[in-house]
Amino acid sequence: MKNEMTLPLESQVLSDRETSLLLKTWGRNHILANVLGLAILHPFLAHYFTGQHDKALTVPQLVMHNVSVLTFIVMLVVLQNRALQSRFSVGTFRGLGYFLLFVPAAFWLGYYTLYIPFDIIFMYTTIGAVNAVLVGQLLPKPRQWAWKCILFFLLAGIAGAACGIAAYFAGLKDAGGMVKDYGMWSLISITAALTYTSLTKRTLRQQLCETRG
Repeated sequence: MKNEMTLPLESQVLSDRETSLLLKTWGRNHILANVLGLAILHPFLAHYFTGQHDKALTVPQLVMHNVSVLTFIVMLVVLQNRALQSRFSVGTFRGLGYFLLFVPAAFWLGYYTLYIPFDIIFMYTTIGAVNAVLVGQLLPKPRQWAWKCILFFLLAGIAGAACGIAAYFAGLKDAGGMVKDYGMWSLISITAALTYTSLTKRTLRQQLCETRG
């Protein structure tokens, strides 16, 4: 009888620790991916080597922008899966192919149809859509997670874009060159990351608690 009562309690404690670790690393790793991939590397890879651009990109500019976006995606997927591994048995590159296919396509669709800032909004929304499916497969209520995930990433894209635009017209447009690029992308990516991580962590916590029942 003693063992029957003790084992579930030990399992509960372990589950709580795994959940806490997942939520902590989920937020930290997503913010890290955005900072490294977009705030630091994107201005350098996309603009330093090939210069500033208007809507029409040259071939070298297009290539370097794709290199930058793909680099960010790989970082995001690896760091996200490392967070999920604290609770689930998933591979480090799980879902990478879907991200590599859909996220750049959405980025350029937004850029060449509605132009800036819809490239950013489309990119984050698509990340949310892919995660709606991939992460939802691990949770007890995937449909509930799915629509919230897409909404949260959409809101993150809007918040990041709005922050970047506001900073641009508040004075960053006069900074010029790499200062403007680093300032813009730092504000965009960090704002977006903080927005969707804070929102998704709440939903993840609710869903992970369901798995203990």
